Amino acid sequence: MFRRLPFVALALAVAVPAPAQTPAPPPDDPGLHVIIEATQRPLDSLLVLPPVCAAAKKDCEVLEQVLNNDARLSGFVRPIHGTAAHAAQMVKAPLPGFALRASAAAAAGANFVLATAIKPGKEAGYYELHAAVAEAREGKLLPLQDYAVQVSPAASLRSMAHRVFNGVQGALTGIEGSFDTVIFFSSKAPGCDRCIYQVDADGANRRILVADPGIHMFPVQLQDGGLMYTSFRSGMPSLYKLDAMQLMAMSDLTPTLPKGKSKKDAKTADPKAADGKPDPAGPPVPFAAGKDLQFRGCAQNARGELVATINDGDQAEIWSIDWSGQPNRNLTNHPANDLSPTFSPDGEYIAFVSDRTGEPQVYAMAADGSGVRRLTFAGNYNADPDWGPDGKIAYSGQRGNALDVLTVTLQGKMQRLTPGLGRRSLEPTWSPDGRRLIYVSNEDGKGHRLWITAADGAAREPIEGPFGQFYTPSWQRMPGKQARSWPRL
Repeated sequence: MFRRLPFVALALAVAVPAPAQTPAPPPDDPGLHVIIEATQRPLDSLLVLPPVCAAAKKDCEVLEQVLNNDARLSGFVRPIHGTAAHAAQMVKAPLPGFALRASAAAAAGANFVLATAIKPGKEAGYYELHAAVAEAREGKLLPLQDYAVQVSPAASLRSMAHRVFNGVQGALTGIEGSFDTVIFFSSKAPGCDRCIYQVDADGANRRILVADPGIHMFPVQLQDGGLMYTSFRSGMPSLYKLDAMQLMAMSDLTPTLPKGKSKKDAKTADPKAADGKPDPAGPPVPFAAGKDLQFRGCAQNARGELVATINDGDQAEIWSIDWSGQPNRNLTNHPANDLSPTFSPDGEYIAFVSDRTGEPQVYAMAADGSGVRRLTFAGNYNADPDWGPDGKIAYSGQRGNALDVLTVTLQGKMQRLTPGLGRRSLEPTWSPDGRRLIYVSNEDGKGHRLWITAADGAAREPIEGPFGQFYTPSWQRMPGKQARSWPRL
């Protein structure tokens, strides 16, 4: 039997492009609410040819593995692992002037074909990567824009491969991919009950960012590229901030978990340096803290405004806070517990969780706290809202003994993305491009780990990596990386 957490524990135990204008929500409608099940759409097949390799063999193998895995996790194509025989049959002209024998590609069951070639760059330690994607019916090449040719340090090979697949998604869907992004989350590690981790969106390059003893969670990236998180290092949960330069430096320098090793084998960062340079005066200074006040996660909108869940010991409320860390307005101001705020893409609305009807449900209000309305009516335990770029709010909801990931719009349209089946799927977070979600689940019965699904639930796949405890994941681009527009087919 699934045991629900006390609602006040939600604030600690579970998570929280150019924006379009969000339409005003309609009035509450507690009537019939139909939940649409996950889409059962077929996926186009993408045949990934082996790279034409003039580089180290192991690097060519990495390139091929990353591209096939990105296709597996994409939610819009199904990978066909190409062979040398496929290449011999299909390639009419090699890269950089790639041409495809369409009849051979179609005969192999492919809808699209991806070709790559890698060779040493003009500078020592650099690679030059060429890529092309063609549709199989007529052999027509599709635009990869800047990703058709890349020159980067050999150490950035995985990032180069992810950027190729960003271009593949852009060429096939009109929306650039988010495969070179990262996921922040909280998990146990030697020396701390919950550390802040960073991992690539495909599960590689797992790093510990905040590792000093205690509990650290609710990581969320800010508009300036920094990272805000909640920590108990001062005794009471308070907000702490890493600036963008600290985050980028730590992403490059903090230790990773070696392949085949578990968390117990990990080396942790120097606790004194876990938030950047060691502070001879003592531990890091909180961004927001207060006597008898508990700060439990925050959110920032497109205008740079901050809100946070603050508990004064009796109940949780959502407050706006300024950039000196001071609360300045109670936005919910209700006898119930209100927490887990998430902004709409344009920053005009906030979705949050409240138990004002007796059980936790997802609500929405204007950014100034007005116009509160209930969004979820199905189920008696709904939490973890995350507002996506396309306007849908992902959340986790209980159905019988299962927790599912669902989406709801401001108009009340709901869709279930996971199958339930007595499993636990929770804490969803949107990809930066809005086409996919990460969530924590044990849906294959093998233990909890990070999973990925298409925005309509059509394809669900586990992210490679260890099983374990994962809390409050947040999917983000690293500082300085922006998606570009793409011509639609």
